[in-house]
Amino acid sequence: MKVRLLVNILGLLLPLACLGADTSGLCLQQVADSLRKKLPFATTATDSMRILSDLFDAVPRDKRDSVGVLAYEAAMRAGNETVALDMLRNLANIHFRNDSLLILDLERAMLFPESDSRSETITFIRMLHNMYQVRYATPEERDAELHRLLAEVNNVRKQDVYEQIATLHALCLYIGECSQGELLSAYMQKLGDLVESVPDAYSVRNCFYVQAAIVYTQNEEFSKAVEADRHLLECIDKLESGEQGFARKFRNYDGNRYVIYTRLLANYPILTDEEVETYYREAMRMVERNELSRQTNSVSGRPQIFYAMFSKNYAEALDLIGKYGAMPYNANIRRQILRMTIECAEAVGDKEALLDASREYNSLLEKVLDDRMVEKYKEYEIVYDIHRLKAEHSRATLMMQHRQLLMAVVCAVVLLVLLVVVAVLWRRSRGLARRNAAVSDELRAERDNLRLSQNELMKARDEARQASRIKSDFIKNMSSEVSVPLHTINEYTNLIIDCSEAGMKSYLRHFADMVAQSADVLTTIVNDVLNLSEIDSDSLHVEKKPSQLRYLCEIAADSVKHRVKSGVSLKVAEGLPDVSVVTDPQRILQVLVQLLKNAAKFTTEGSIEIGFKVDDGNDRVEIYVSDSGPGIPPDFSERIFERFVKLDSNSSGIGIGLSVARLVTERLGGVLELDTDYTGGARFVITLPVI
Repeated sequence: MKVRLLVNILGLLLPLACLGADTSGLCLQQVADSLRKKLPFATTATDSMRILSDLFDAVPRDKRDSVGVLAYEAAMRAGNETVALDMLRNLANIHFRNDSLLILDLERAMLFPESDSRSETITFIRMLHNMYQVRYATPEERDAELHRLLAEVNNVRKQDVYEQIATLHALCLYIGECSQGELLSAYMQKLGDLVESVPDAYSVRNCFYVQAAIVYTQNEEFSKAVEADRHLLECIDKLESGEQGFARKFRNYDGNRYVIYTRLLANYPILTDEEVETYYREAMRMVERNELSRQTNSVSGRPQIFYAMFSKNYAEALDLIGKYGAMPYNANIRRQILRMTIECAEAVGDKEALLDASREYNSLLEKVLDDRMVEKYKEYEIVYDIHRLKAEHSRATLMMQHRQLLMAVVCAVVLLVLLVVVAVLWRRSRGLARRNAAVSDELRAERDNLRLSQNELMKARDEARQASRIKSDFIKNMSSEVSVPLHTINEYTNLIIDCSEAGMKSYLRHFADMVAQSADVLTTIVNDVLNLSEIDSDSLHVEKKPSQLRYLCEIAADSVKHRVKSGVSLKVAEGLPDVSVVTDPQRILQVLVQLLKNAAKFTTEGSIEIGFKVDDGNDRVEIYVSDSGPGIPPDFSERIFERFVKLDSNSSGIGIGLSVARLVTERLGGVLELDTDYTGGARFVITLPVI
């Protein structure tokens, strides 16, 4: 990822080896020879500067360093700071693998007077230096620099916007070395907002948007990736027209356009038909008229593959993938290549290709998941450091506020003393003494009152904490102490029946079932109270992982089938798809069992059904539990979720089961509601996001 990022960034800022169609097919080598012949006849520093700037773009890359230095020196002699700074940026672009030369370029830029162009150049060189440091640092050095940058970003001191860009750019690079997840995207968004605030800094914008396009594509944030590439095309348009930066007639950006159009085409599922056609047509135009684009396309084939996929020409796409898919150039999009292969193979019925691609894709997904787990762990470490730094910042701010308050109090006291002195001079000393004494008494009384109030508040706080701990401990102990006796009662009840005479067993079994049912109700009440206590104390443990919904529905139905009354059927909806959601399977099972118990309690005839449906348009799944019982009036659709509310006072339980179910669902990021449109009984719906 790092190498591809540097290549793409530098590719947008460097000229190509030969000219495009505008030069009627002339080779840059001929242009370079012509410019060298003109150089001795230059009569002014400005003429030399212009010739050397054109020569810089015409000579091969390995010859540009010496030409660039001469062009920079000529611009300095001509007093043209704009061209001199532009040439420094181009030199830095060449020196990105040489730390010493990058520092030299930075020192040269810092000698210029304050201006936006100077700030842009310094920031651009610092961004290149950031990439150098990230690329060649050891893991230990990267870790230390990451923590230093986190502290600097969270520092209270104000920074210039360009300094913020350079610092935040470095932080994004270091985060990108260990995590490509949401944290990196969040900081990239902050960096993008800063870059947008300096719209004329074209080199900084280019550098950022190339990095952003790659990061957002890797994180599958395709809309943001497309937006970044469109910004890059706008920058190139302005560079070619001379509207931004220092325009040169021997610079060609066709190779850059080919890369950008190809990257845009990779996002064909979210593009309009017109956009896909335009980007493909432009990419092919670059291939026709530009040698570098042609060479890249010969080992890539990406535009043709993406266009065939967009056109649903699966047979052609499969042939193109077979030709280009395994080439080293496409290694970094291997996962996308495999997804397209699977789609094509399914469409054309190529089972062998489908099997091979599926195997490799599954293996690759396992590696991706392992990498994501490592990245997520590192991301949590970074977030922890951020929170720690913010806490330290808050403590420092609080201490500063305390000092400011102390200074304000001191100043107020000093002012009061001065007023007292003036009063002593203006009025008689006896009256002043009385007033001082009164003021002192009032201050002492106020101080004593404040201390008393503080002590009372601290005492009340400690008592509240102690009461909360006692409540939690009591509920936990109650759960343990009640569960064991209930289990013992059930066991001894069954033992009595087993030891009784054969004629009495059926008679006693009726009472044993009543004991077991009562014990089950009491256990449910205790567990509900315990869950409610965990939710209130914010100690409810949630561990999310991929879970199969159909499997959970089947387990839940099996868990409560013994509660269903005779004549009532309990079933899992037929034809449920294989849907996996990221949630806590134990907690969602707890909610489903609670809803099924509730349905079994009030349904005396008919059926109870559990199932789900997927809402692809909103990326969510709706799990439902419906019954043919008496139903719930719409006016009570929210009251039933309140604590200790029972519509039927004669029913078992204490009225907190539905309340616990809703709170647990909300902890999982979902919503539990009563379907008021359902008229066949009662129907509860759990809505969970599909992520």
